[in-house]
Amino acid sequence: MNDEDTSTASLQADLYDTATNTMGSAGSNAFPRLYHSVALLLPDATVWVAGGNPTRGTFEPHVEIYTPPYLFNPDGSAATRPSITTVSPNVVGYGTAFSVTTPDAANIASVVLMKDGASTHAFNMEQRLVGLTFTAGSGVLNVTGPPNGNVAPPGYYLLFLINNAGVPSVAQFVQVSTAPTDVPPTGTITSPATNVSISPGSR
Repeated sequence: MNDEDTSTASLQADLYDTATNTMGSAGSNAFPRLYHSVALLLPDATVWVAGGNPTRGTFEPHVEIYTPPYLFNPDGSAATRPSITTVSPNVVGYGTAFSVTTPDAANIASVVLMKDGASTHAFNMEQRLVGLTFTAGSGVLNVTGPPNGNVAPPGYYLLFLINNAGVPSVAQFVQVSTAPTDVPPTGTITSPATNVSISPGSR
């Protein structure tokens, strides 16, 4: 769509059912989201939706939070979510091991990285989901980082745990790096030994 589009269609969210190979409605938003709209996945697994340009010179000021149905039980109550206690280290290397402590280790079906979004003009250029291999121990998941930068380019990701009922945790941010043990250099200014004031126009 372009900024002259006068359509007022609402965003329709769909969920893919892997068991039946079908798509189903997951609800629709209350306000039109057309050109210049954005949608970003938040760490709590909800989606922040904003913006929209229904007609030239008119912009949608309302912000909405989309809460996916898999965060609820069939009776509408909040589903029990797995939790992340710690991630160590929080800089993840390619093909290297790291650990996630969680009281729900025995009930985790998936460990995934979700690239933090870069949304503009109704398109998200960065979002990708990367499944990670892991083994479960007592209160801990032993996880292996993504295989290479083609699968997961370096940068910051949301780390989610998903339990056997398909319910995600609240995410923690981790960094994927080609040099996960690299330490920034440190330095000390020795000359001049104290602060120096420079007047305007002087060198």
